[in-house]
This record gives sequence, structure tokens and C-alpha cells, in this order.
Amino acid sequence: ISKQFAEYLEVIDTNGEKNWLIVPVGADWTDNSRVLGFYNPLSDNGAGKYEKTGIIKLIERANNNPEIPYFLILDEMNLSHVERYFSDFLSHMETPDTPFKLDGYRNKEDGDESTGKLPYPENLFVIGTVNIDETTYMFSPKVLDRANVVEFKPDKNDILNMFSAASQEIKIVPVKSGVAEAFLRLAKEIRSGKSNVTELQVEEIRNVFTAIYDITEKNGYEFAYRTVREIRQYLSAACELSGQWDDAEMYRAIDEQLLQKVLPKIHGNRKEIGNMLDELQEICKKNGKELELSGRKIEQMKGKLATVQYASFI
Repeated sequence: ISKQFAEYLEVIDTNGEKNWLIVPVGADWTDNSRVLGFYNPLSDNGAGKYEKTGIIKLIERANNNPEIPYFLILDEMNLSHVERYFSDFLSHMETPDTPFKLDGYRNKEDGDESTGKLPYPENLFVIGTVNIDETTYMFSPKVLDRANVVEFKPDKNDILNMFSAASQEIKIVPVKSGVAEAFLRLAKEIRSGKSNVTELQVEEIRNVFTAIYDITEKNGYEFAYRTVREIRQYLSAACELSGQWDDAEMYRAIDEQLLQKVLPKIHGNRKEIGNMLDELQEICKKNGKELELSGRKIEQMKGKLATVQYASFI
């Protein structure tokens, strides 16, 4: 899905390079050299050279083409501890105006030469794919705060139908010229505060998340500024893309954000989270405005809590 999305918004730049890159993460990624490269003093017969990764080259292309969105897809992102190799990215997501500082790095484009500094491009979007099993690592709150967790569970019939027919690969045709650029423009506008959500809808959204905050705060799982900001941006984007945002669509977006931004951080034993899950489930069913996706996930977590006395989002 990540690859197909990038292919859909594919743009070929003036150098014939695509605006997306898939990078498989390895279990041996214990520092940021696999992401941001390193200076090798033995290269070029001892003259020294900065060894650039594919990610560095993608960032350079994004900086050189600020009107085009660029997509970095990290495959199997949690085969190693994310904080070990991705900490620089996590920091620069909060301070995008601060460049990466890389010892020995040098970039020369169109006569402009910079030493040791690589600007963080605001047109770069990072997607990480993960599987959860005994060989992978769970995400820390620091990572979850900066991400929307989208869980995919295939339908039973889709799985069993594979016995009778092989799946067919979908050929993605890139959209017409200008659509990828429009995607980026909208993203920038929403980041800068654009929102067509009405004052009444904002008040209703605030009421729902106030109730959620009060419940989670009692148990040490309250959310902070970053989470609220990203939820607001998500709701603004949902409103913009829907054309005409009614209450049903608004509650669907609220449901998605409760599921993607709040519930993934919750984990613990029955004493720690049992009552909290019960109260959150009531919120999901309140006033006839059922938050179906979140309610179903909470029910799954409660089932696990009853069986093994411990539950988490995954």
C-alpha cells in the first residue's frame, strides 16, 4: 500500500530520478550511519569522502525540488530499535528549520556549496511499514507521538480465497501532472493552520477529546501539545478532502484519530488499564454517536486483558 501510494503520486525530476524510495531496515541498524551516512577518511586514496546513503540522496533531491512531494518508505521499520537509527529524524520533525549537522558532509549543487549541514525538507513524507512478532521491537511513546498508527487486518474471506485464485498485482498509474504538487501545497497549508472546520464542530471535537483526556489523565496516558496539533491537522485534512463535511464524517475522523493517536500508547495489566478501557468504551458509545473503529479495538484489548491479564494496542 505504501509503495502503491508513492507510485500514484510519482514524479520524475529533471535528473530522471523518482520522488520516492523504499529502504529495507536491518536488524543491525544500531546507529544513524545507515540513514544519514558517514565520513570515510580512507576513501579516495586517503583524501576522505562522505559516504552518502540513498536516504541522503533522496533528501538532497527533495531540497532541490521543493514543489514536489518526496516519500521515504522504511520497510520493516521495527526490525531494529527505531530510536537508535532514526533519532535525528525524530528531532528534526519538531525543528524542521534546523539542518542536519553531519561531520564531513559536503554538497555542491548549482554553485552552492555547504559543509556539514543538510537542510531538512518540508516536502519529505516518511512512511514506515511494520510487522509485530518475536523478532521485532515495539515503539516507544517518543515514536508514537510523531506518527499515525494505521493497522491493517485482512478479511478472513480474502485470505481463504487465495486457495482458489492467486492474487493479482495491481498496476498503479501515476496521476496526471500537477496532482502531486497540489497534494504538497495542501499539506503545507494545513500545517500552517488552514482549517474549514466550523466553530460548532470545533467545540464538539473539543468536548469529545476533553472527555477522553480526563479518562486517560487519571491513568497516566494523557496526550500533550504535539498530539493535539497532529489531530487538528488530520481533522482539517479530512474536512478539506470531503468537500462537504457533515457530522457523520466528523465523527468518523474523530474515531480514526482516537484509534491512531491515543489508543496505541495504552498498555498494562487489568489493575492499570481495566477501568480506563471501560470508560473509553462508554465514550465510544455516548449519545448515539458511536466511534465504531475505536470501540472494536477497545473490545479486543479488553478480551486480551481478560485472558492473559495484560493488554496493549498490538
